Amino acid sequence: MNEGSAAVNLTGTITVQDYLDGEMRSEERHEFRDGIVTAMAGASRRHERVSMNMSSRIFEHLRGMPCEVFKSDMKLRLEIYGRMFFLYPDIMVSCDPFDEDAQFLTAPTLIIEVLSENEVRDRVEKFLMYQRIPSLEEYAVVSQWSDRPEVTVFRRASGWEPGETHTSGEVTFESIGLTVSVESLYRAE
Repeated sequence: MNEGSAAVNLTGTITVQDYLDGEMRSEERHEFRDGIVTAMAGASRRHERVSMNMSSRIFEHLRGMPCEVFKSDMKLRLEIYGRMFFLYPDIMVSCDPFDEDAQFLTAPTLIIEVLSENEVRDRVEKFLMYQRIPSLEEYAVVSQWSDRPEVTVFRRASGWEPGETHTSGEVTFESIGLTVSVESLYRAE
């Protein structure tokens, strides 16, 4: 957000509406955490490759189905203990016909994060936040490093217990009925 693009209150925070209005005009993406806005860093080439490979497989699989896949430009709105958050997951799938706000999703079925340099944020912080989404059936983290391939899937049906980790072979996303090859996520196709 550009300076002066949002009204800041006495606590140094901005309102949700000011944040959403600012994001519509901004060329950069920002996360919103209970009134605090933080600019997001750009992704690496390998991060984008893995994210595109995964999202394109999901997109093709969902063709003709009532679910939609969204890549990292769609926000996720979360409310946790009365606090509002807007994040940009790498990939989200929504199968809820009422989850139709133009700027954000509230009821994803599947969220996938391609691990950033700050793996703890994706593996712990976001995971703990995402578990609070009633509609979420699966959360997956995917390594961006081809020399360390990994897809770990956590499922609500398993009580979010330590997930299945795949370093090769196939991984299944039960929430959308899709099986993909781990190796295919790392190829430049």
